Amino acid sequence: MKVLLLAVAVLATLANAAKVDYTGHKVIRVVPQTEEQLRFLLKLQEQAYDFWSSPTGLGSPVDIRVSPQRYQYLANTLNKVGLTHKIRFFDIGKLIEEEERNIILRRALHSGRVFDFENYHTYTEIEAFVNELAATNTLVSSSVIGTTYEGRGIIMATISTGSSATKPVMYFECAMHAREWVAPATCLYVMNEMATKYGSDAEITAMLDYADWLITPVSNPDGYDYTWTTDRLWRKNRVPNGGLCYGTDPNRNFDAGFGGPGASSNACSDTYHGPFAFSTQEASAMRDVILANNGRVVASVSIHSYSQLWMSPYGYQSTLPADYAEMYRVMTISVNALTATYGTQFQYGNIADTIYPASGGSVDWTYDAANVLYSYALELRDTGLYGFELPPRLILPTATETFNGLKAMAQEIAAKLP
Repeated sequence: MKVLLLAVAVLATLANAAKVDYTGHKVIRVVPQTEEQLRFLLKLQEQAYDFWSSPTGLGSPVDIRVSPQRYQYLANTLNKVGLTHKIRFFDIGKLIEEEERNIILRRALHSGRVFDFENYHTYTEIEAFVNELAATNTLVSSSVIGTTYEGRGIIMATISTGSSATKPVMYFECAMHAREWVAPATCLYVMNEMATKYGSDAEITAMLDYADWLITPVSNPDGYDYTWTTDRLWRKNRVPNGGLCYGTDPNRNFDAGFGGPGASSNACSDTYHGPFAFSTQEASAMRDVILANNGRVVASVSIHSYSQLWMSPYGYQSTLPADYAEMYRVMTISVNALTATYGTQFQYGNIADTIYPASGGSVDWTYDAANVLYSYALELRDTGLYGFELPPRLILPTATETFNGLKAMAQEIAAKLP
């Protein structure tokens, strides 16, 4: 009874918070069949619509969130170019409410126990977990790699058996996009597995003997915190752009084809690239970590959701990099290991062809500027059944299969590189 009362009390507190109301918001799906329709959707993406999946090519589904006030107008606009739609979600507000209930009930049931890796957590809780792990586990140290516009520290965990100037480094950047909650949940699971199973798990022991693992569980703390307090579907950081527009997309802010395709100069757009490359603290913090370990970083992995993809450079151009054959070989092995866990199917290949053109991304920058051969971007579960509202019960299977893919990647790198 006490657990139930606690859950009800916390739910009431959240309900009273000043949050963006998504009651009646729909997610619709369209499938472009002609070049004209694809161009139309690409232009539409520049307007004030929230594309949950972007136009990538003919025959590829595109999901768009629309408010009840704009739904009929959007439907009519799509019909003019012959695009019919299906409604994927009738009421996003109800999904968000259900997510809140699930989080709160699990939190209440888990109260007083160790950190719950099968639930979503606030940034304050994540910071506390990383610092506690560093304080209690000799393999782990925590550091602040940058400070955000709103003054939050971007925390990073280093998992190492004893670093040296020559030991390889694998860097994992998670939750650069704020609303992708399963990304930090997965990275926290990976962090804990690496830290607590060294010496008892042969694979983990070999991986940590080979390389230091650096993990930034939430690379965009301001945006992530905002998804908890105000707008569950916020994507960018929270830097004011003047007027009514806030936020830069940190994953369009790297100096890799900056300002090119897949990024917007519109300060209100979800893909706004910012005034110049590395104008954001989030992108700058990652850059500084990579450069501080220049020559040692053998893998850099950017964790996102959703779409079930494993991708390599390039995003800012369709030309394949010189090392693509090796990138593809390791992707194949990694995805096969992931799929072997529960049967989850991932597509894989270069970013521009596998998902969409995207300039200013971290993966392209680490490959081009820092010579990190194994630079990858992952889009975790699912393919649109839940989208950004992946239920807490699916965190553990998502994290487990992803870690199996990352272990396979690490093993191939260790076998290939000295």
